[in-house]
Amino acid sequence: MALNKQVHIYSVDTSAFYYENELEIHKKLNKLYIIRSKIIKKRRIIKKLYKKDNKKYQNKFNRINKLYSKCNKCINIRKDKMYTLFKKNKGSVRELNSENLVDKNIVSIFDSTLTRVTNIKINELSDNLIIVQTYFFEILEDIILNGFFSNGEKYIVYTASAGQIRTKKTVFIKESLLKKYEKTLTCGLTDEVINERGDININKYLAYRALQNSATDEWIGFDIDKAIVVNDFETKVKTMVDYINDETYEIKRIEMEVPIPHTDGAGMMLPSFCNKNRMCRCPWIKGLLIVFDFKLFILEHIESNPQCAIVKDIYGKEYDIIKDDIQVIFTESQFKMHKFYKDWNEYKNNFKKYNCQVGYCNEEEDFIKKARINYQMLQTLVDMTDEELIELSKETNNDINKIANDKEVMLKLLGATKDNIHKNYLQQCIQYYPPLLNDAYSKNILKQVRKSLVKRAKAGKLSIDAKYTFLSPDMYAFCEWLFLGDKNPKGILKKNEVSCNLYNNDKKLDCLRSPHLYMEHCVRENKVEDLQKKWFITKAIYTSCHDIISKILQFDVDGDKSLVCADENIVPIAERNIKKMDIVPLYYNMRKAGSMKVDKKTIYKGLISAYKGGNIGIYSNDISKIWNGEKVTLYIIKLLCMENNFVIDYAKTLYKPKRPKWAKDKIVSYTKNKVPYFFINAKDKKREQVEARNNSVVNRLNNIIKNPNIDIESLNERFNYKKLMSNNNIKIKKEDKKIIQKYKSLDKKSTFLINKEEKYKQRIINMAYEYKKIREEILKTNNDEKYVVDILIEYLYTNKKDNKKVTLWECFGDVILENLTNNLTKKFKNEAIECEKCGVLIEKKSNKTRYCPNCAREINIKKTIENRKRKNCLK
Repeated sequence: MALNKQVHIYSVDTSAFYYENELEIHKKLNKLYIIRSKIIKKRRIIKKLYKKDNKKYQNKFNRINKLYSKCNKCINIRKDKMYTLFKKNKGSVRELNSENLVDKNIVSIFDSTLTRVTNIKINELSDNLIIVQTYFFEILEDIILNGFFSNGEKYIVYTASAGQIRTKKTVFIKESLLKKYEKTLTCGLTDEVINERGDININKYLAYRALQNSATDEWIGFDIDKAIVVNDFETKVKTMVDYINDETYEIKRIEMEVPIPHTDGAGMMLPSFCNKNRMCRCPWIKGLLIVFDFKLFILEHIESNPQCAIVKDIYGKEYDIIKDDIQVIFTESQFKMHKFYKDWNEYKNNFKKYNCQVGYCNEEEDFIKKARINYQMLQTLVDMTDEELIELSKETNNDINKIANDKEVMLKLLGATKDNIHKNYLQQCIQYYPPLLNDAYSKNILKQVRKSLVKRAKAGKLSIDAKYTFLSPDMYAFCEWLFLGDKNPKGILKKNEVSCNLYNNDKKLDCLRSPHLYMEHCVRENKVEDLQKKWFITKAIYTSCHDIISKILQFDVDGDKSLVCADENIVPIAERNIKKMDIVPLYYNMRKAGSMKVDKKTIYKGLISAYKGGNIGIYSNDISKIWNGEKVTLYIIKLLCMENNFVIDYAKTLYKPKRPKWAKDKIVSYTKNKVPYFFINAKDKKREQVEARNNSVVNRLNNIIKNPNIDIESLNERFNYKKLMSNNNIKIKKEDKKIIQKYKSLDKKSTFLINKEEKYKQRIINMAYEYKKIREEILKTNNDEKYVVDILIEYLYTNKKDNKKVTLWECFGDVILENLTNNLTKKFKNEAIECEKCGVLIEKKSNKTRYCPNCAREINIKKTIENRKRKNCLK
């Protein structure tokens, strides 16, 4: 997958484009911001120290407040000067200050159609694309309207994805490159063609354009001539809803026929074309392709319905699915710019003419591992008892205790298992050679994992019997509708039924989805009988076309996943709370998006509206305050859920409901409090930022989750560091000291390059380029990488015995893995394979070889016990 392939580009902010006089004020402002943050910190300290001595506190607090006001005044004066200069310099083509093109401003992004088409090489630094984060809109306006120059090349705005919009980031591309490859990226649909053929919502347009920037692998062998686009499958489902008026804020419970777009974002493909569900990305097309044998469906019905193989596409052209050998059926909701093409043939011809690509991402895994529930899903089960919560936390508490001495738990929590398909080099080495767990570095990682496990568990992240899997409509019902013309198809799932082959037939499942703000627990009966097994051949959870589940969980089927929970400690509690709270779906009229011509001005206006659209995190936190408060008021939660969804769509619709005064007062009376106590662990809040701990469900985990003070023990298996080396007889010589010195200096330097404000995962991604550079610098001392690695291992595992070896593994993990594999298999006479259970390397002595001796022994013991039980039952 593309998650293993990265390219490196520059990411700067709008200050990188300042003129000299603007830069001077910017530097002064930065100094003032530092002073202000120190004043704020001091104010907190005063509040803590002198809260009992009111007089002393008041005097000191008044003095610090005067300083704070003075500092703010200075900031505002300089900001006004800055704005004056912006107006003066408006309209000019700005230049990116080359001093900003430095290592600390390099970020790593995943391989995508955009990087492939523009020939950015994997693991290389490129200036083809530059990301710009906005602090001053005036600068963004200049560089969008006029472009900017860097090293003699002009850059113009390309797009901003939904994720980038949230962080006020925009992608710019070399103008020369876009001119060269624009028709490949847009399948011939340039801005000029779009404007000739109609108007479009600008932020939707930017989102669709960003599809080419998604992390994908190229889908080799995808034949666009074997694909068609058909209308979406939609029916109405009669149900009770809580109808919210977004103007008056009144809520009425009414029965209505709710339109359900069952295939919203989903299409289907034959098992012979691809046997796993995949998310698809190509020019203007996005969504999930679900494996379903629609040809078999046709063949089973063609005798009674001779015309069932003939379907019309969205433009009215007829296709014979069998004769035309159609293998992929897209739906209209997947083809985002369909109205701008004359017909499907125009798209296909452009696709081939301009060498367009199909990409895929998020392919269904071979093995879907167990997942964890989160605080949003737990906090809504308000009547959970201590006993139920203790039982629910049992597996998590066991993992916390056993991580110190249980090899299986250690391997699981480190991700060094066969089912982890995205292992790094260290994880692969530990999987192949578990004694590596005895190394000080591995033990140090385990300590950090354990610490994180405790923290996350106290914040509601508990291991349960649940798995994340794709959501799919009843594709059989879709085929009845599409091929048989049945406007109200039965499908093979009834109301309140789902089908998921990850779990047993007739088992009750609690279907969940994040974000979980209202009471989004949907308990459904799982049907995995012969009929479902025949047609539903993937690991997705299939939902009924007679069910309102998509409105309760607020999902599309374009790749959304559900946390499918079979945990017997959760399902009955969810049922109990749904009944007690009398939960029905929420319904409100979402606004339609406005359309306009595409040009640089409308792109700028669209981005500004999106940036100012509001923070959905505020609503989520406010809802958590109510769920964890002394009194849970569903009425207010319903209103906040409605507001949250309007804010999510604000960038497209430019509409947010305005609270009537009575509603505003009522909502504020519930949300004025601080966030719940467990946010100390969930969101790294400080003690003074949260409410006192009460008896809410998630807050009670603070006492239930154990944190015993235990050391990580060594396993019985002896760790031999020589197995990580190419030459295990190597000795460090005098001339090798330069390798060690270079490693030490660069290792120390790397710790200062990490941006502490970045989220952990993004931090690791962005360090990829830095580790690549460190590797290159070290190899300048000696270009024999195997020799260099041997010297560093000999030094770090004997002379220094360091428990911090991040730089070694990040820079040279591939070499170490190769050494280890060679050492573990050099005595094998036959092919090396992984044990199917634990993943260690074993020799394939025959076609029957599947397990290592330890796993084979465990499996045989288990079989023997089961056979004895069976015999006893027969007696």
